Formats: sequence, C-alpha cells, structure tokens
Amino acid sequence: MKLKLNIIGCGRLGKTLAFLLKKTNQVVIQDIYNSSISSSENAVAFIGEGTACHILKQFRSADLYLIATPDDSIETVCKQLVEQAAPKSGSLVFHASGLLPSDSLDSVRTLDCYTASVHPIFSFSNPLKDVENFVGTYCSLEGDAHALKIISPLIADIGAQVFLLSKESKILYHAACVLSSNYVVTLSAMAEDCYQKAGLPYDLAKSLSNSLMKQSLNKLKHTSASKALTGPIQRGDKETLKKHLHALKPFSELQQMYKSLGKSTVPLTELVPELKGALEQLLA
Repeated sequence: MKLKLNIIGCGRLGKTLAFLLKKTNQVVIQDIYNSSISSSENAVAFIGEGTACHILKQFRSADLYLIATPDDSIETVCKQLVEQAAPKSGSLVFHASGLLPSDSLDSVRTLDCYTASVHPIFSFSNPLKDVENFVGTYCSLEGDAHALKIISPLIADIGAQVFLLSKESKILYHAACVLSSNYVVTLSAMAEDCYQKAGLPYDLAKSLSNSLMKQSLNKLKHTSASKALTGPIQRGDKETLKKHLHALKPFSELQQMYKSLGKSTVPLTELVPELKGALEQLLA
C-alpha cells in the first residue's frame, strides 16, 4: 500500500522531493498547503498529483507530513498542524531544515506521532532541473528510530546518499554546509572583484575565478586538502605574501579576508614550525 504524503510549504525543495517520491511508486502526494492557493496549485501542477488546500483544516489523514517552510516558522507551523489537522497516531512528521533538530516538531508527539529531519545537501533553484540532477545528493537524517526506519529507505530510493546525524551535531553540521556552499560563492565574488581591481573585464574575471576553483575542487575529489594545496603559503614564500598584502592595502576588506584565510591555510602546510610561525606573524 502506498504512503500518503501531505506537504506544508511546497516550494522548490518541496516540489522536488514530492516529484521524486511520487516516482518511486511508494508515495501518493495527497494534500498541499502553501501561503497562497495559487502557489499550492502551481505545486500540484508541477508534481502532477495532489490537492491544493486553502486552509490546513482541509488536510485529510496521511501517513507522512513534510514541513518545508523556512526554519523560523517550522515549530509554529507544526503546532498549527496539530491544532487544525490533528495527524493520526503513528504518522511521521518530518522537516527539511539543516539547522533544526527533529525536536522542533515535538508538538506532534502529543498525538503519538513520530518525527524526523531530512536535509538534502543540494542547492534547490529550479525544480525542473533539480529533479534531473538530484541523484547522488548527500542527505542527512535525524530523528526517532522508528521514523528513520520509514524515511531512510524512501529517501535512498529517490537517489540520495543518506547518512545519520545526531541532533546535538546539527548546528555545527549546518555551519559546515554554509562554509562549503555559501562562502565559496562569497570567495568567488571577492576573487572576481580583485581581478577587476587589477584591470580585467568582468567576464574574464569570472571565468578565471571559476576555472581555478573548479581545478581545486577537482583535486579535492582525489586527495586531502593539505595535498591539494598550492601557492605561496604552501611554498613558504614570505616575499610574495608581503607583496600581496601591500597591493591589497587600499582595499581593507579584501586584505583582511586574505589575512584570515591565509592564517587558516598555514596549518595545512608541511613547513617547518619556524617558517609556519613567521607566516602566521606576517598574516596577523
């Protein structure tokens, strides 16, 4: 028998997961509630299944409930779900936050429901493309043991590489996701800015930044960070660092970022302690 799934907040992530879960033939998309009825109807049209609801009270009984709203509203929405739709005992309610633990859904425990969090490490932007590119995505799972027995095989069946995470680790885990995703974009933008300050046109600056980042990421697929490292810090080249810092002096934000990243890079090298110390002092 297929599991019935109701969704609150069916945006880019919700549409993608719902579409993929429907394709497994193990899940039926039943009811969808978004902040506007038109948004709910658009989600139903994309998924090809389900009913758009004007209010949560229209939700029919389901086996699974996905809350895919922004993090700061998950707990409130869960309480509204309990008050207005009252999931049946034994239902599984899960959210897709990388930051919040499944404890944020504790209000449904009063109805003897199970809870979990499912966080795909994927940048959702265009559901049409995301459903095609999702296979192989890493996905963290956390929650009740019974909930994980239900949700883990479902998420694996849509092509995700699942791994378990403790609720105590979620904040640090999420910070790592930000470092490896959001701040790469920030660093690329800063590199492009620096190239343009050196007189290069924007298109070339962007191409150079993307090309070097791609080369570094490809190296990291096959080796450790310390072995993938190249450049003046890896060589212990103090004179080059001095020249860089001097050139960046008029641009305090870029210089400060260069110093900060440099200090974090020194421990990755195999330089002798004395040279490491000299580099750290130069970058202080």
